[in-house]
Amino acid sequence: MSQPTAGHKPDKKSLVTEDFINHPDVLKCVEQLNTAFPKDTNPLIVSDVLDSDGNQYVNLVQKGGGVLGIALVGYTYILEKMGIRFLRLAGTSAGAINTALMTVIGKKEDSKSIPILKAICDLNFFNLVDGHPAARWIIKKFITHQDFTVKVKKWLTWIIMIAVLLVAGDFIFLGLEHKIQSLSFFTKLFFILTGFYFLIVGLVIFYSARLLKRLKNSGYGINPGDFFYDWIKQQLITNNVHTVSDLDAKAATLPQLHLRVDNPEGVASLTGDVTFITSELVTQNKIQFPEMCYLFREKANINTLQPAGFIRASMSIPMFFESYMINDIPCTSDEIKKAWLDTMDEPDPPSNARFVDGGMLSNFPINIFYNPKVITPRLPSFGIDLDDSKPDNTSKNATAWDLLGYFGRMFNTIRYYYDKDFLLKNKVYEKGIGKIPLAGYNWLNFFLSDQDKIDMFVLGAKSATQFLLNFDWNDYKNNRTMMQITLNKEKVAGNSKT
Repeated sequence: MSQPTAGHKPDKKSLVTEDFINHPDVLKCVEQLNTAFPKDTNPLIVSDVLDSDGNQYVNLVQKGGGVLGIALVGYTYILEKMGIRFLRLAGTSAGAINTALMTVIGKKEDSKSIPILKAICDLNFFNLVDGHPAARWIIKKFITHQDFTVKVKKWLTWIIMIAVLLVAGDFIFLGLEHKIQSLSFFTKLFFILTGFYFLIVGLVIFYSARLLKRLKNSGYGINPGDFFYDWIKQQLITNNVHTVSDLDAKAATLPQLHLRVDNPEGVASLTGDVTFITSELVTQNKIQFPEMCYLFREKANINTLQPAGFIRASMSIPMFFESYMINDIPCTSDEIKKAWLDTMDEPDPPSNARFVDGGMLSNFPINIFYNPKVITPRLPSFGIDLDDSKPDNTSKNATAWDLLGYFGRMFNTIRYYYDKDFLLKNKVYEKGIGKIPLAGYNWLNFFLSDQDKIDMFVLGAKSATQFLLNFDWNDYKNNRTMMQITLNKEKVAGNSKT
């Protein structure tokens, strides 16, 4: 075997799917579940909907969370290893990305996690940060760290301290110069250093102002997001999804299904679909793609929209990525006017729409799976929650929060309220939600190490394992049935009073 020459570093080993799925902890998770649920004596039961291969079907919503989305793949990998497949899919931001790949790859009955891992292994995450070189440098130096606010504070402290010391030196040497003539050289030196320092600070401020102007002109986003758009578009095309119609058809195509036990609803009414959540700023509405495409194009021209844009719109983290735009909306068309009026109660449709991260309004849209017409469910709605909050910032002691925790709580109050309100009124859905603890990771760290990626995948796998060990389908089904019976009685009682 040839040896590397002096001064030459051997090529770094690239990540491969085996680095994830053959990790000892992941193998242990699979072994633990197979031991707990032997197929012959105590099989895992999570749904009454099955295909001819014995796969069980559930609905799945995936929460947004930037690069933490790798943990989602670890979670779904374990679900798939245990023969779980997905009828309806929904996601926001990072959740939308995994949702899109799970929708377009293969057939409904196929396992998707390995191809998704392959796509992750081939992707350099930092290429997603495709903005100005200065922005890339700042992100790499600061945001890649979980406690980047601490680093910012240190830099600001040093800048202020140096300025104070230079100004203090100016006054001290200027005062002493009258008594000690030999200090005049140091007085001049300090004044020159002070002037030079403040010149540098001024230039930095001027350059920052230029960057802010550039930020405005580029749609208030540091990064254009073109690399991601091209990447996700290529993923769709590789899997024969070129148009909105292709996406709808892929999501809707189901294998032959049957029920484990009788249910009045049967299987004929079961449908497959996919939903990406995004926030539209012009009319200030939550938009569900591809369902609401008819708001932006007449039905005859629906395929002029690019499905990759739906995922790009959903993951448009405000300020970090430019807004995603849909222009040339035929807003004077009677069909478009009626669509906006019927759906959004908006009599004056916009000519262009501007989208940012769906997590602004609904980061965990499990409510879209709720069907009040169904009394006894045939399958559950599962959800994957990403929890990257630090212990101090989740404390009820408000004085213990740091600045990041304060703004995080304020932002989360807004974006989680809608989803939280649904779960408070429909508590049974919490039984289908698994939470992945990711407190040690920054959701905007696009400069993840390979080990970070593997570790997050493992955390997702462990969380899925614990969820399946504790999930009780009969308990979920009975609680969902009783909930709907109670709600129906309350509705009837309410109607009788009016």
